[in-house]
Amino acid sequence: MDFLNIFLTGATGFVGAELIKQLAKEHDLYILYRDAHKKEKLISQLPDASLHFVKGDITQENCGVTEALPAMDYFYHLAALVKFDEELREDLFNINLEGTKHALALAEALQTQHFIYVSTAYTTGQNEYAKEMLHPLNTPVHNPYEESKLQAEHLVMQAPMKKSILRPAIIIGDSVTGAADSKFTLYGFMKALKIFRRKMSRTAMTQQFRLFGHDDGTSNLVPVDYVVKVLTHALHAEDKKIYHITNSRPPKNSEILAIIKKYLNFDQLIVAPESAGGDMTEEECLLNSYIAVFNPYFKKSVIFEDKNTVALLAERGDHLLNLTEEQLDRIIKTYLVQ
Repeated sequence: MDFLNIFLTGATGFVGAELIKQLAKEHDLYILYRDAHKKEKLISQLPDASLHFVKGDITQENCGVTEALPAMDYFYHLAALVKFDEELREDLFNINLEGTKHALALAEALQTQHFIYVSTAYTTGQNEYAKEMLHPLNTPVHNPYEESKLQAEHLVMQAPMKKSILRPAIIIGDSVTGAADSKFTLYGFMKALKIFRRKMSRTAMTQQFRLFGHDDGTSNLVPVDYVVKVLTHALHAEDKKIYHITNSRPPKNSEILAIIKKYLNFDQLIVAPESAGGDMTEEECLLNSYIAVFNPYFKKSVIFEDKNTVALLAERGDHLLNLTEEQLDRIIKTYLVQ
């Protein structure tokens, strides 16, 4: 592929920073940033790359960009707020929906040829089967995060330029190193359990502590390096198509919890059916309140279609994710044992 001009928002985040490392090998990158420290970190990691940093903010008109820039071949919009709390509804819509509107306006002003929107696999909301298509705006959702991303997808599909939507599931650390720079979803869940374990270590730790949910469910975990691989191949994505970046063989929640318990040294933690939640102890109330915001993602199993992604990867001589038990163990250990 020829040397391209590529604009990116959210490029200093967990996924974006890794995507830049791949794209910078062959292309000229224009990176929207707010945080000068993250900018300097990227420069130090990629001293020879063709990186152009553009000061801005996606909550402002045209993302706050006033400087003259060349026409763009591609525009990756990754910037988002990943929080699930209802009290953050206004912030979520301001960043995830209005921010997308501003990104589209900037992309149009830059005569962008192809707009690539990084959404979430969970715009499927409460449905347990997700197609690689635009979900209706009235889809029942779990939280304002899903709602804001769902509405943003509809906005993107109305854009006048070529556009594609990429939907990652629950993003975790690198499958080789285990490293992750994330506070979201699985990492928020593990952090909550880690804090609770520390609190309980001050007591005798003779009792069991029940998490109420479904340990026979699955969690759709995807390593960041796989997500970046698909996002890089998205330079060849088709117009008006949606691609799931998901795990066709997701691990069971019981398997994930067993690994977490091992590295927290917390055998007293068990999963109990929700029907037994009527007699929670004070400690169990605290434990379950810590993780309540993550419940929609750890209490059921969603099946994601991936035909479009299979075709995209096959065209590039690549294949779907195969997350092994060893890789999952390494990723969880890397976070918990530090």
